[in-house]
Formats: sequence, C-alpha cells, structure tokens
Amino acid sequence: MNKITFAFKNITGQKSGRLEEKWNYDTGSLLLSSPVIEDIDGDGKKEIIFGTKNGKLMSINIDGTLKWSYDAHETHSEVELMFLDSENSNSISSSPNIGDINNDGKKEIVFGTEAGKLYVLDSKGKELWNFKTEGSIRGTPFIQKFANSETGILFGSSDKNLYFLNSKGQLLWRYNAKSEVESCPTIVLSQRPLILFGTNDGYVHALDLKGTLVWQFKTKDKIIAQVAYDRLSKNDVPVIIVASTDGNIYCLTETGNLLWTYETDGAVCSKVAIADINNDEKKEVVFGSCDNSVYALDMNGKKLWSYETDFWVVASPLIADIDNDGKLEIVAGSYDHNIYILDSEGSYVLDYVPGVSGIVTQTGHYGEAMTSGPGKTKGKKIWQYKTDGVVVGCAYLSSEKNLIVNTESGKINDLIHKME
Repeated sequence: MNKITFAFKNITGQKSGRLEEKWNYDTGSLLLSSPVIEDIDGDGKKEIIFGTKNGKLMSINIDGTLKWSYDAHETHSEVELMFLDSENSNSISSSPNIGDINNDGKKEIVFGTEAGKLYVLDSKGKELWNFKTEGSIRGTPFIQKFANSETGILFGSSDKNLYFLNSKGQLLWRYNAKSEVESCPTIVLSQRPLILFGTNDGYVHALDLKGTLVWQFKTKDKIIAQVAYDRLSKNDVPVIIVASTDGNIYCLTETGNLLWTYETDGAVCSKVAIADINNDEKKEVVFGSCDNSVYALDMNGKKLWSYETDFWVVASPLIADIDNDGKLEIVAGSYDHNIYILDSEGSYVLDYVPGVSGIVTQTGHYGEAMTSGPGKTKGKKIWQYKTDGVVVGCAYLSSEKNLIVNTESGKINDLIHKME
C-alpha cells in the first residue's frame, strides 16, 4: 500500500509539508508596499527594510527585532495641507532601493514620500541628504551605476516630472512627461541605452541618458508598474514587458513596436516576474491582476495557466524554490488576506471521458500534445496561509528559506516551509 501511495503522489505532483509562522512584527502603522531584504551594514546578517504609512523607514533584524527607525514625518503649512491628503501626507508608498551610491564601500537607502521628498540614508539610518519635488513620489527610485563609476538616481513624481540626480543629490536633468509618474523607471544598457517608465495617461516613455525622448507607446490606462526588460529565450533579442491598469500585458521591441498583448479582466498594477518556471529553456511571464487571478504566459503571450483567488492580486508575484526540492514555486499575495504558493507548472485537468472519469488532475509540462487533448492546464495551489490583513508585498530570503510578508494592517509575517 505504501508503494502505491508513493507512486500516486509522484504522478499527481503532490507536495508535502506546510507553511508555518516563525515570527510576526507589529509596525504600529499601515504598510503599503513590499519589504526589501539586504545586508545593509556589512555585518554578514540580512536586514528587512520597509516604509510605513505614518512616514517611518524601518530596519528590523531577520529575527524580527527592531534595529533602527527613521522618521520622515514632515511638518506642513496650512496652504500645503490644502493640496495634500492629511491621512497620507507622510506615507512611504513604495519599497526603498539600496546600493552604494557614493562609492564609499557602504550601502545607502533611497526612498520617496507622499510629501514629495527623496531621502538618502546611510546604513545606520542617518540622513545624508534629501531632494524636494513639487509632487508625491510613489514609485521606488532606480539606482544605476555607470561604466565611469558615476551613480545616477532616477525617480518620478506626481508633479509630472522624471528626475535624474547624481550621488550627491544634485539635479542633472528632469523630463516633463505631461502626466503624473507613479511607476519606477528602468534603465536598459543595451546597444542604445534607454530609460523606460510609464505615466498615468497610459504612455510608456523611452528616453536616452540625457533625458531626450526616443519613442513612446500608448496603452489605454495608467501604467503604475515598473516596466520589465529581459531576454525570454536564449536565442531571442530582449523584449520590454509593460503591465497596464487597462488589464493588458504588452510585449514590445526595444524600438517600441508591439509584439503581442494579453488581456485580463482587471487592472495589472505591478511589475511582471520573468523566469523559466518549467525548465523548457524559455522564460515565462508571471503576474497578478485585479480580476483576482495569477497568470503564467509563455514567451509568445499564450496563457499556460491561471489561478483564481478571492480578491485582487496587486503585488508582484515571487518565483522561488520554497521547499528546497529543486523546483520553482509561485508566491502570490492577495487582497483576500492570503498567501498562495502555486505549482509553477500548474495542473492538467481532463474533461470527462467515459471510463477514465476518476482521473482528474496531473502535473505536467506545457506541450502542444498535452494541451490539445480533452482538457486544459489550470493553476495548482500547493499551500495557502491566512495573514492578518491585505497582502501588499513579499520578499524572499533564499539562504534561510524565509518568506517575509507585509500586510496593510501593519503586521509583518516571517513564514517558513516545514515538513509534516
């Protein structure tokens, strides 16, 4: 009997174990974005860094204890408060970015606030400098080191400008996008370097490194997600993947020409994740949508599978080997207060066939021979964990196999995979 059970588990791709909470931390404020995991002070131990709605940038140790906190709370005049939402006026709406921006061998932390300030802190949480814009900074700043060892910091503002600063906070140039910029920019250092970002009027802007427009591409609604850039197969040229709140995923060439689109029934608010999830030497595109679903597309924009949760999937999914079995899993957080761990290959579901109706699912690759049969591939849930609130973002510590989950309620959960 044991041999039969073991064989059946292998055929169905059944996983063992469970998700278990290691610790949780109450920040005392609402959270709006994903955490970042990094050894920021060079002591060989990772820290978890994140911003809060009440304007604090916090660093906690990997054991869930507070290391330091920086208060970016601004005092606003009565005139300023007329143009600001008082409840959100000090919010840190996006994840910070971390890097050695001044070539001193130490890492700095860069983040923006709803009050329109960009801050740079040292590894101990001390402010080095700040830069003021005339609008809210809602996207993660982008840090880029160039061949000449210079570092540039790119970020957008709701004042409709994209800013390019040097490592000392001096403005090199700004570009007027004619619409609010909430997305995080991306720099593509290809044969012709490009700066890519989206705007609230639905445009993708491609600039050169001097801030001059090279091309634009129009979608039907806001682009608040960071544009992705990757090579989807070994022999193909890199492509640009754009997620829009119009519900579409757009795949573009480096010159802004459309290759394919994929339409969902809800807004797509965050950057797609790209990886070879099924070991076919081709990369897949994984993302969540406000139609409550997680999607996996092949390199040509064809749906491989989708999995439906009970509410919006807003944050970018993670792709990682959670249970250390050599196979990737998809980690998706939902507004239904749950973390879902999905099988990267999905599950092939047979339609009813007389004589074999008892065989309902099996895990498999996405070959035409299988998918053209009497059935289809659907997303397959492996584990599910109920959190304390809406999941606004996750990060994964691969060395410890820790999944760090931020919830809007202000709780941070450290989840680990445990064998039964």
